[in-house]
Amino acid sequence: MMKMPQQFSRRLLLAATPALLAGCGTMLYPERRGQPKGRLDWGVVALNGVGLLLFFVPGVIAFAVDFATGAIYLPCYPHTATGTAETELRKVSLPPEKMNQEGIEATISQHTKKEIDLSQDSYQTESLQEIKAFWPTYQSLQNELG
Repeated sequence: MMKMPQQFSRRLLLAATPALLAGCGTMLYPERRGQPKGRLDWGVVALNGVGLLLFFVPGVIAFAVDFATGAIYLPCYPHTATGTAETELRKVSLPPEKMNQEGIEATISQHTKKEIDLSQDSYQTESLQEIKAFWPTYQSLQNELG
């Protein structure tokens, strides 16, 4: 009589394991590792939540790993199925007297309509010979970070 519950438990565990593994954003979106905090990806949150409801400890681990790696957050750049969408960029020239932190922040804010903060250690810079080199340089910096 005791074999039936054990068999059921084993089958349930076997059937649920792929769902729990798929619920981990780190495994679904490895390219998101190391990205900064941002908007939550509610799909990943829901999958981790299902893991939390079915099996408490693996669900907690999935949430912890996804928050620690940043995989639970949506990317801050346009995203397609194959990675970043290389959106068209515009070159903006600044006069020499505006080539300082405040001038650059104001110019970027004006063009993006977003508040920009270039505080120490909140950004990385790389010199570009031409605007076409932005996306390869961006990808290289992303790989270095994470």
